[in-house]
Amino acid sequence: MHATHDKTAPAHRRRTPSRRRFLGLVTAGAAAVGAAGIGRIALAADPVAPPRTFRSQWGINRRKQALARILNGADPTAVAAWITGTGSAPDKIKTEMDTQVNALADAAAADRDTARDAVLVSWVRTAATQRTIWDRKYEFLRTGSGGAGTFGIITDEVRAKYSTQLGSDPQWDPDKDSHRAVWTALTSEERQIEILRTSTAPGVSRHHLGSDADFFDTTPQDWADDGPEAANYKWLRANAAHYGFLQTYTAESTKTKPAISEERWHWSYAPVSEAVLDFVRGNQDVIADSLDKLWSYDPTRFTYIKANWRDYMFHVNEKAYFG
Repeated sequence: MHATHDKTAPAHRRRTPSRRRFLGLVTAGAAAVGAAGIGRIALAADPVAPPRTFRSQWGINRRKQALARILNGADPTAVAAWITGTGSAPDKIKTEMDTQVNALADAAAADRDTARDAVLVSWVRTAATQRTIWDRKYEFLRTGSGGAGTFGIITDEVRAKYSTQLGSDPQWDPDKDSHRAVWTALTSEERQIEILRTSTAPGVSRHHLGSDADFFDTTPQDWADDGPEAANYKWLRANAAHYGFLQTYTAESTKTKPAISEERWHWSYAPVSEAVLDFVRGNQDVIADSLDKLWSYDPTRFTYIKANWRDYMFHVNEKAYFG
């Protein structure tokens, strides 16, 4: 299931020992110490379960059903807190997510001859972290004043209205005075729509779960068919489903209303994320209450997403690609 090694990988991505090999060395070392009558506490720990592998969407759906039973048997308020980024996943689910994400990252590092720490570039984000990202974009903060440079994409609707000020710039730039003038002229809802094209609000991000992660790089232009990440996308397409992963936002996502940009770097462990979607569909009032609490510090910057959060949660790809 693994692709052939790419011998032309840049120096900063050459292979380092994988997590799997590292864990093996640690285990072997612990066994040697235990044989000498030392370190028995470490040896008493439960062995790490091997990653699950899948051959078809049927297998993913079957595992989803087992995990759904865990969610349906838990306190709905606690599950909602996890989903919206203010709580923790049930222990068994967290262990499984960690195992699967790391297994996919290990395989990618080995097969793509890439340094392991260059493979998994973003994983779990709390609601507090997502709030920081949302606020700096909404407030259009300059670099050096809490901002982080360019972000998102400029939608066609806004570009057509402000073509002189925005020109052909592909992304919003808070450090450009012409962009700042346009951003100031936008309504709160228009600002939210611009942000939501490539990002999301605290409480709605799938990165709260631990099932979703970003691989290799998150620069949209680099993932074009002829871009520097094209070979990595080809590898993910060929191998991610083997570990239970699907691409969350595909080319079809750009055709939905509201539109969400394709993210070839964003992959989701489907048995968990699909069970979560089913839970949200059946417990929308509980989720809405959690979101209202998160957004209560300034409801004016969440008016649009408050009315449309279901679309942003549900308009995602739900099928893994098995070739």
